[in-house]
Amino acid sequence: MFLLALCLNIFYILVDIWSFFRISGIKIKVGIYFYLFLLLIFVVGVIDFIWNISFISDALEMILFYLFFKKYGDIELILGSGIIVGILDLIFSIITTIIMKVTMLNSNLNVELAFGLITLILMVFFVKRFGNKFKIYLSNQNKNIFLGVLIYLYVSSAGVSFLYLLDKRITPFTLFFTIFVIVQSVFAIGVYGEMVYVQNKLLTQRKQQEIRQKQRQLEEYADYLEKSEDDLRAFRHDYKNILNSLKVSAQEGNVQEVIQKLDKYTETNLNSDALLKYKDVNHIHIKSIKSIIISKLTEMYNLNIPYNFECRSGVKKLPANIDELDLVRILGIAFDNAIEESKIIKDMAEKNKSPEYEEIQIMAYSDGPDNFEFEIRNRVRKDQKISTSKIQEQGFTTKKGHQGYGLTNIRKLEEKYPDMSVSYMVQDGWFDFYMVIDMEDGDEDNG
Repeated sequence: MFLLALCLNIFYILVDIWSFFRISGIKIKVGIYFYLFLLLIFVVGVIDFIWNISFISDALEMILFYLFFKKYGDIELILGSGIIVGILDLIFSIITTIIMKVTMLNSNLNVELAFGLITLILMVFFVKRFGNKFKIYLSNQNKNIFLGVLIYLYVSSAGVSFLYLLDKRITPFTLFFTIFVIVQSVFAIGVYGEMVYVQNKLLTQRKQQEIRQKQRQLEEYADYLEKSEDDLRAFRHDYKNILNSLKVSAQEGNVQEVIQKLDKYTETNLNSDALLKYKDVNHIHIKSIKSIIISKLTEMYNLNIPYNFECRSGVKKLPANIDELDLVRILGIAFDNAIEESKIIKDMAEKNKSPEYEEIQIMAYSDGPDNFEFEIRNRVRKDQKISTSKIQEQGFTTKKGHQGYGLTNIRKLEEKYPDMSVSYMVQDGWFDFYMVIDMEDGDEDNG
């Protein structure tokens, strides 16, 4: 019997180690696994086998897991995985203890070993079924809250285990405390689940709002194209009559009258700002790039920031090794920086009646699938001293309330692609962001 009990304890430790790695997803060498097993046998197994104080041995086990693997992943994931293993050990131990005491079989070692084996199988099944979900909960944005719930569950389970260790039989107090802990635990899990549900619902609503906003922008762009086409058709219909009228006035030498008629027609028939709102965007044929450009041009138009977008050649395909989403991130950061600086200049000009003015100039160009260029220039404050090397450092920013990670992220993305080059220049009151992707140059260098 002694040998069977010892073997069962060894199996418990093996299952605990397997459960920890199953939940945390850590991959280690076999030698480290064996060394950890021996350490748990001598430290945890001896305490549990001799004194049978499960909550102490589980606590030591969690500490060893944390000390061994804290450098292998997030602290929350490592600590949480160890706590889950400890909670499962305590819960199955408490269930076995209650059953043994209720059935008055707590002195029967054979029955105790049988229940121990059953709980071992149940634990393997449970971890195999829910291990991946636990890993997700310990890695997402709510990981700290979930870790707090786990700590509460472990402390509660340890309290119940300690009571059953003190009492040789089930008393009304231990029964009441057990039920109370169960209710509190269910309540804590329920609160966490409800919070995650509400958060996901809000996130879904925000995503839907963003989708609706993009849809409105695309509809606005479609309306713009239709209006431009109608204006062009109307102009083409009327231009002969207009030219004849201007021709007569010109022949009679009434140059001033010709100019006045042209100004009047422009004011009444052509809204220059509206017609230039999405100028050249139709030359961008990549949906993700076109979408971010339309979004940012709309933002600038609504903020009354003067801008000019130019794309003379059609951008039909990106270089093969470039991830569209990475490029969208870069363009988004570049646009946001230019817009933020322009807003500051605009606000300062309105507040202090400063002669400074804001303006943004954007250019996109491609002469084939192996080349893409993007440039955005924006006015900067006259008193602004900008170091092109310092602005790329993490945490640096010239704007209040900003973390300064934008250009740092661009630098990291640039390092990801050897064919991409990003440069910055400050000259004559302008900040110039220039990005070029040229696979042909890269191929020549490699050759």
